[in-house]
Amino acid sequence: MQTSVKPEILPLFSSPVYVCEDKTMPNVISAIEGWEYHKAPQQGSQTFEMNVLTKLPALREWLNFHVEEYVWNVLGIDRRCHEIVYTCSWINRHKFQEKTHEHSHRNSMYSGICYLQTHERCGDLVFRDQSYNMVSPRIVHGNLYNSKQWTIQPKDGMVVMFPSSMVHLVTPNQIMRERYSLAFNIFLKGDFGNPTSFLKL
Repeated sequence: MQTSVKPEILPLFSSPVYVCEDKTMPNVISAIEGWEYHKAPQQGSQTFEMNVLTKLPALREWLNFHVEEYVWNVLGIDRRCHEIVYTCSWINRHKFQEKTHEHSHRNSMYSGICYLQTHERCGDLVFRDQSYNMVSPRIVHGNLYNSKQWTIQPKDGMVVMFPSSMVHLVTPNQIMRERYSLAFNIFLKGDFGNPTSFLKL
């Protein structure tokens, strides 16, 4: 039997992931190419400097718009009670066949990635659901509601933000050109909770 009734699907208790492609991003590649990086086998390289946004003020100012959009507007956090703090920020560099293992970010509330230089097949961002399912029915078509894995193809100027507890990885760079991204963690300062569960940070 067919019906014209349309159900409402609630993405209840979901993990809000912010994805925005912004072509106005300042170009910082010439500034960061000569920086000092340390390498992990097959994992790509990271800057030794772990607070790079202090050295890239134009990029930080551009990024602030997206961070504030995510925290104040998407998550609905009260800006009168809280202040956004970048706890650390670094550059990732991936050469041919380099990737990043499955991980999440500790000691932060929200994390983000800003893609500075990408190419086709330079390595996708993959989120994985780590929740336990008692049974696993067969799925006819995957979507946001039943997916155990979600892939985002990076593009220059794309910003992705998510709760720091979300598990993610980067697939191998399949081309000879280097891929650069900025990663960052943020925490909120201010007054948390109510009178019986109050916390000031």
